[in-house]
Amino acid sequence: MSEAASIANLANEEWTITNAVHDVVTVDLWLDVALRRHTEGLAELTSVAVPVRYQLDGVDIDADVCAVRSALDWLHEAYRVAKTYDVTTRPERYALLQRLAESRVMPSEMAVMVGVDVSIAERFAGADDEARIARSILHRLKTI
Repeated sequence: MSEAASIANLANEEWTITNAVHDVVTVDLWLDVALRRHTEGLAELTSVAVPVRYQLDGVDIDADVCAVRSALDWLHEAYRVAKTYDVTTRPERYALLQRLAESRVMPSEMAVMVGVDVSIAERFAGADDEARIARSILHRLKTI
């Protein structure tokens, strides 16, 4: 049997969570406390997890809550994938930056070439302004 959702409604500065199928009503000032107590009450009557839908003063906002939750779930997953990719490609990236630094490519040039932030490139090649001065000096010495 499919369980009917519980409805959590914030009205008059308190949360009321109602499950009409099991005749369970929980009231509390705090949502987390109300949800915990409501879930405990339902656990005595059913082993099935009962979803919760949200309302504000009796107005259904569950679609908005679900949309934001879905977007955040997507963002968390995208961040996890990006972080994994960042970690797995870091040795190649750092090897290239080191190679560029050894060839006296300036940090700002590394940023243009590779797409890294200048502050990352500066870890390998020193400060950009100092690299500019060094290159200018080396260039003048070679042209004399």
